[in-house]
Amino acid sequence: MKVLLTGATGLLGGALLDLLISEGHEPRCLVREGSQNAHRLDAHPIEISRGDAGNAGDLGRALAGADALLHVAGIEYAPSVVEAARKAGVSRVVVVGSTSAHSAYEFRSGPKKRMEGVVEASGLDWTIARPAMIYGSERDKNVHRLLRFLDRSPVFPIFGPGTNLWQPVYHEDCARGVYEALVRPTAVGHSYDLPGDEPLAYKDLVKTAAQALGKRTRLVRLPLEPIRRALLLAETLRLPLPIKSEQVLRLREDKAYTYDEAQKDLGYAPRPFREGIELEVARLREVGLIKPKTA
Repeated sequence: MKVLLTGATGLLGGALLDLLISEGHEPRCLVREGSQNAHRLDAHPIEISRGDAGNAGDLGRALAGADALLHVAGIEYAPSVVEAARKAGVSRVVVVGSTSAHSAYEFRSGPKKRMEGVVEASGLDWTIARPAMIYGSERDKNVHRLLRFLDRSPVFPIFGPGTNLWQPVYHEDCARGVYEALVRPTAVGHSYDLPGDEPLAYKDLVKTAAQALGKRTRLVRLPLEPIRRALLLAETLRLPLPIKSEQVLRLREDKAYTYDEAQKDLGYAPRPFREGIELEVARLREVGLIKPKTA
């Protein structure tokens, strides 16, 4: 199958590219002109089309001769994806969104749900995949920073009690789920949540990460609401901040999801966090982002 892949230079997109090649498909990757990460694709036997996933014209040109579109570059581009696929006559489309579509906070879930609605109303043979927070290497957006902090500091601050649930997914497990959603006919017209094996309280997630590093870390709990209000005030004053008040607000919310449908339809079977985090620790040591393990 000839597949146009967007987002191939990212963590999930890179894992999907490897899967497509190993499974005998012919991927073509849409890469932004001047992308600083384009070199990540140099070693792959693929065709590259230059353009922007938010531009229906660029997408349409890249879709010429393709059998399917695997869109990983952001569900916010759904209108361009739908327009380009229709014009190119490509009916099979898999769009990667996010489990944040389930958030109780409209500022987070609303935009995701609206873009999912665009895909669902497209008339295409669509599937939506919703990963939880993805981790697994220096390319992830959160967990590698957590590991680097824990590697340097014996103390870790936690906003609030740390009992809110998280369910991060290892990038290769998530990629397998998205890939199966692409190739299995039963996935057409369905949406699937793709979280990790089981939910963890945030404090336990941090402890598990510290154990993978061989560290003994003391957790220091900080009051959540005063910090959120201080951040909100700083935002009003337009001061530069490392985090946003809405990020602290969402720390009150459980990010735990069932994957029964993905298990049934896609054979989805993600690994436990303790196994995935050990693999990431090994990767970060390999590339020198955390210290080598001492005897």
